[in-house]
Amino acid sequence: MKPVFWKLSLGTEFFNFSELIESIENRLVYVHKDTGAKGGSSSTQGKDFIEANIGDYFYLTHGNSGIYLLGQFTGPVNYLSSHGGGWADRPYRIIARSNNTEDYTGKEKWWTPNHRSTFIKVPEAEIELFETLILQPYFEISLSEYGF
Repeated sequence: MKPVFWKLSLGTEFFNFSELIESIENRLVYVHKDTGAKGGSSSTQGKDFIEANIGDYFYLTHGNSGIYLLGQFTGPVNYLSSHGGGWADRPYRIIARSNNTEDYTGKEKWWTPNHRSTFIKVPEAEIELFETLILQPYFEISLSEYGF
């Protein structure tokens, strides 16, 4: 079984830096349940967040103002989030903290920090590129070390 990775952005227009830090301290990430689909996708980003599997991985960004951590969902969605107003939250555990404080300036994909998106799955066909652009420079993680 191959790991599933997502980009999860707490957008700077909805979460200030203090709220980002609070999210990390509380081990909760948020996506608005009505966050729309990207392009011609048949599924919305809000629905994808709700339906993502426990055990899936994500990397957390704050817009394109840094990559903060690699996390893994540990529980289902909570529709009655303390953030209120249609926001849903999910608990997670931290797998790794970013060791790179630079903003991402590389190739743009729907799942990269420099693309305006909230919750996007890294396509299986692009996992090697994800490893090169995100996992290695920000977390010093090589999937081959884990048998993938």
